Parts: sequence; C-alpha cells; structure tokens
Amino acid sequence: MKKNVLLIGIMILFLFVSSAPLSQGLKNKEFSLITLNGKTLYVGGSGPGNYTTIQDAIDDADNGDNIFVYSSIYHEDILINKSIDLIGEDKENTIIDGCGQWYVVHIVADNVTVKNFYITNSTIYGTNSGIKIYGERENITVYNNIIIDNFFGICIGDSYQYKRIYNVNITNNYIVNNTYGIGLIEGQESIIFNNTFINNGIFILSTAPKENIVKDNTINGKPIVYLEDKSNKIVQSNVGQIILVNCEDITISFQILNIKSEVGIQLIRCTNCNVINNQLSNKLYGIYSICSDYTNIQGNQIENVTIGIQLDSSDYNSISFNSINDSRNSIDIGESIDITISENILTNGRIGIDFWHADGNKIIRNKINHFLDYGIQLYFACNRNQILNNSVQNCSDAGIYIYGPGRIWWDLACVLNVISGNEIKNNNLGVFLDEPSLTKVSFNNISKNDIGVEVRSARYNIIFKNDIFENKDEDAILKNSFLSKFDRNFWNETKRIHIIKGGFYRYDFWGEIYYEVFPIIRFDWHAVKVPYNIAG
Repeated sequence: MKKNVLLIGIMILFLFVSSAPLSQGLKNKEFSLITLNGKTLYVGGSGPGNYTTIQDAIDDADNGDNIFVYSSIYHEDILINKSIDLIGEDKENTIIDGCGQWYVVHIVADNVTVKNFYITNSTIYGTNSGIKIYGERENITVYNNIIIDNFFGICIGDSYQYKRIYNVNITNNYIVNNTYGIGLIEGQESIIFNNTFINNGIFILSTAPKENIVKDNTINGKPIVYLEDKSNKIVQSNVGQIILVNCEDITISFQILNIKSEVGIQLIRCTNCNVINNQLSNKLYGIYSICSDYTNIQGNQIENVTIGIQLDSSDYNSISFNSINDSRNSIDIGESIDITISENILTNGRIGIDFWHADGNKIIRNKINHFLDYGIQLYFACNRNQILNNSVQNCSDAGIYIYGPGRIWWDLACVLNVISGNEIKNNNLGVFLDEPSLTKVSFNNISKNDIGVEVRSARYNIIFKNDIFENKDEDAILKNSFLSKFDRNFWNETKRIHIIKGGFYRYDFWGEIYYEVFPIIRFDWHAVKVPYNIAG
C-alpha cells in the first residue's frame, strides 16, 4: 500500500513539473542542455595535464567529450568541429577574446553546448560573430553566456551558403553592444528564450527562419515581441522591438521604439499588416519588410536611423504620410512591384528614395530635401515607374537620378519610366538620365540647379513641355545621347529654337570625369515662349 501511495505521489509531482509555464510557452518543446558522457578535458587552472588553450583541448577531444575551462582570459578564436560540451567555470571571468580575428567561437558540428563564457571581440564585418553556427547543423545549445562587443553576437547560418539549421537553443544569455545581437539567416524549430539584450536585439536576414519559439526576451528592459503564424492581432504597447513572421492582419501602432538596436519593426512573409503612427529612432533599420505584401506603412516618425523604411521582395505596399529625418537612406525599395510612396516628408541623409530592380511603382507628392547624393534614385532594372508631383530640392548630386546601364533589352536597363509634374530646384543636377532608355520627362519645373537636365549615353528619351530655366551652369546638356531629344520646353527665352550643349564625350577612369572630345550642338526646335507653370 505504501508503495502505491509513493508511486501516486511521484506521478502527481511529475504532472506538476511538466505543466510549468516554460513548457506551456514552448509548444511542448522541452529545453534541456545537451549532455554528453565522454571523458572530461581541462583548460587552464593548475591541474596536471591541463591544456593552455581551448583549441588544443578541442583538437584532442573525441565526440561526446566534455571540456571544462577554468576562469582566465583566452586570446583565441576557436573552431568546434566535434560534438562536445564546452563549459566555462563562470561567465564573468572565463573570457574568450577573439582579438578581432574572424569568429570567436565557430561551431561546425552537431550536438554542441557552449555554456558559461564571456565571448567578445570578433571581426566587425560580414557574418563574423561571437558565436557562429555554420553548415547543415542541429542540436546546438548556447546557455548562460555573456556575449559582448562583436559584429553579430550570435549568427545562425551564412548569407553565402544556405544550409538548414535545426533545434538551436539560445537561453539565459546576456547579449550586449554587438552590432547585431542575434542574426537569423537560418534557424528552424529553435528556441530563443529568456535572453537579456542591451543595445542590440534580434534580426532576421532571410525568409528561411520558421517554426521558432522566441519568448520572454527583453531589450534594454522592454519585451521583444515576436509573433509567428498569428493573425488579427494588435501588438501591445511599451515594447522594445517587434518582429512578425508569417503573420496576417496584424496592426502595429502608437509604439515608441527608440532603443538602440538593429531594427525597430520587422515583417517576414506577412500579408495585410498595418504599421501606423509609430515613432522610431536609433536603429540600423526603422521598418524592414521581406517578402511581405499589402502592408500599409503610414504616419510614422522616423529619425536617426541608417535606413528608415526598407522593402525587399515585397509587393503591393503603401508608404504614405511618414516623416523621415537624418537617415542615410530614407526609403529603400528592392525587387518589389506596385509600391506607392506618397505624401512623405524626407529630409537630411544620403538618398531620399532609392529603387533597384523595381517595376511599376509610383512616387507621388513627396517633399524631399537636403540629401548628399540623390533625392530620388532608380538604379538597375527599374521599369515603368512613375515619379509624379514631388518637390525635390537641395541635393548635392542629383534631384532625380536614373541609372540603367546597357541597351534597352539588357537585364539591367531602366526603361519606360516617367518623370512628370515635379518641382526640381537647387540641386547640383536637377534631372540626371545616365544610360536609361525611353524615359519621358514632362511638365516639370527644373530651375536654379547647377545643371538642369543631363542626359548621358542614353537612348530614345524625350524631355518635353518642361520649364527649364535659371540653372547656373547649363540648362541642359546631352553627352553621347544622339537618339534622345528635347522638345517644346520653356527656356525663359523669346526664341523658338533653343540651343542645347551636346557632343561626344569620353570617360577618364583615373580622373573619374567625362571630358568633351567633339562638340555637337543640339536644339529644341519648338521651344515655347510662355512657361507652363506646372509646379512651383
């Protein structure tokens, strides 16, 4: 009878433990350290036969061994290519300093645990990391470490070689002041639980990560919201970072996201989401969307970020009524179609709106001011885009720049774009057409720039019915563009025929300038005497 009572008690205790909140939150995936049963090797300390470097111990270990590392500073970058447990004496004083040489801890084996280390000082570029997990890997545990001052704190996968990585447990780590805290290039069926992030967070770099559980992490004391496979939700307020993966009909609004981190709001494979009236600052990316369609990004205030809003392979999105200030690129769009960018105020940065490999988009009624390079740039394979009724002023290079190298049928050519109804003033170059084809430039006010319109090595473009006047050096110039023409523009003259500077130019690669070889005067044969007054 006593045995039966004892057995019942043990069963009740087991049920109580198994119902703990952690298990509930991890979709029946139990977190546990990977434990191996081989011999134990020792690094540091004063025992006989102890190793002086961690790498020497790894090299002598067999699969299934444990390596215990005594507290000290180890100046090395290590490669873990065996299934081992690597355990430090304590995380504050067992320090692996990579000395700025590539990765600090590089894992290229399955069934590895890294526990109780202070990991610092990777190289600051590429995917170099405090801890890098590479190749077709599974069952990796990173537990109870301090990971500080690296490029990536932890990077799962590699951008140059996509290999599936499964069942990575990253738990109870203190991840601080890395450029990227945790970078997910790969990662499936993994757990990121109860980590403390300071001045960095979580960043997803591809569409591969899925079926992960990201729970109870904080960034500078605020919760990180990670939603996967959710729909019809409004994100809670007062959070530190928001990541949506494979979600639908999610609304993110009235958030103040000003903690230093990689990204404020990130959407991966999402549909019909709203990002409205948020304040974002102090990020690499304010809002970053990958393969997410029909998103409404409206009324956000973004400043002091590297890129304000970036869309990659995201179609049918609307970006409107946002204010973006002091960002390198305000809006960056790549490999996306049917994006409408309207009524935004963009100021102070390198590029206002940057398109590359993007077709059928509209840029309408934006105010773009004070950029070091371009107000609006279409770059490589941008076709059938419309730039309409914008104000583009005070750009140190060009107000509107289209670069599409090659002939019309080349993959990188930019063709059939329209620039119309814009006020383009006080730029170095007002409109710069650099090798595109079949561009229509009409009904723009192009004035008070150093050069109003420059057309270089471009075919079949037409610049017609614009007000082009009071530009300081040249109103217009044609370089190696014998099949492009000006027609019926206002030049602030009473003459019916306007002379346009042109000719054959050669590029000096050493001086990085075009110089005139043979001048050929061109004409606007039907210049008008009265301005159109379309804009400005």
